[in-house]
Amino acid sequence: MIVVWFLAWREIRHGRVRFGLTALLVGLVAFLVFMLTGLAVGLGDAGVSGLRKLPADVVVYAAGAEKTLSRSSLPAADAERIKAVPGVSSVQPIGQTMAQAKGPSGESLPLALMGVTPSAPFAAHALAGGGIVLDRTLDGKARPGDVLTVQPGGVRLAVAGFAELGSIQHTAVAQVPLSVWRRVQPSAVGAYLVTGPGDAARLARDVSAAVPGTDAVTKATAVESVPGYSAETGTLDLIRGFLLAVTALLTGTVFWIFTMQKEPSLAVLRATGARARLLVGSHLVQVALTTVLGVALGLAVVAGIGAAMPTGTFSLPGDAAAVSAGLLAALALGSSAASVRRLLTVDPLLSLGRNA
Repeated sequence: MIVVWFLAWREIRHGRVRFGLTALLVGLVAFLVFMLTGLAVGLGDAGVSGLRKLPADVVVYAAGAEKTLSRSSLPAADAERIKAVPGVSSVQPIGQTMAQAKGPSGESLPLALMGVTPSAPFAAHALAGGGIVLDRTLDGKARPGDVLTVQPGGVRLAVAGFAELGSIQHTAVAQVPLSVWRRVQPSAVGAYLVTGPGDAARLARDVSAAVPGTDAVTKATAVESVPGYSAETGTLDLIRGFLLAVTALLTGTVFWIFTMQKEPSLAVLRATGARARLLVGSHLVQVALTTVLGVALGLAVVAGIGAAMPTGTFSLPGDAAAVSAGLLAALALGSSAASVRRLLTVDPLLSLGRNA
């Protein structure tokens, strides 16, 4: 193993320019992959994080609402019918509409306004007084005690505080008591949030079958159905897939050329008794070191740029970064298989000047 590392490191030292340029190329592609991953996660969260934070296993919409909270309207009597479905533990009414709020300074704040019952985990202490709770991203644009005029309806509400409420369709969530929400959006109830200990998909089917005029789906399905979410994240994931393919092609081609260039020296090693596994091990170490250096460089640049990007645009959690880095490394090593085959078939007679 020591000989493998020695041979690999010796070649990297003598060819530091070409290996450095290869690491730079890998770093460039890694930068693009990490950037697109961060944008996909960040923009995706900005579109649906407010829905993900809701305490529900199943969301019950009105039939024909296209699984969209702002288009759904259900009668209050449906709550008892849903509670009677076997497997249902709790039922919470909720309403949601897009609204515009204007603060004392005249600044306009777009809001995904949610009407909820003032109970945990809906910031009960803040909502009980009939105020409005804003997502933390709006901290600085409004302060506790500020009176906001919410349109439609011209309803005046005092800011009760801030909480981690998320956003929907790239608009920060704000929560008010359901009775206050009805003053902005006259409607009985928008939808119902249902929890239960069993299988969520089965519970959703049971609720839809038991309560006519409803469309019950799991929360995961509700998230996927948010307008624009699937198209937005799907496009970025498709581009990321192309970049991963480019990574495989790039590293595979570069190391194939490197292998062809050093065939005479490899033939000398074979002629002096070096085993094939020594050459293959040295080659794989070179690929791994070059890839790790390139991926680390790309990740470092992305981390710096991502920190300066606006909130709700870019997010690269550790697990997403690890998956992307793992894919890049696996593709780089996998694409070097063609070079490994050439290492195994190099002719020792090349050291005597014979053509292969």
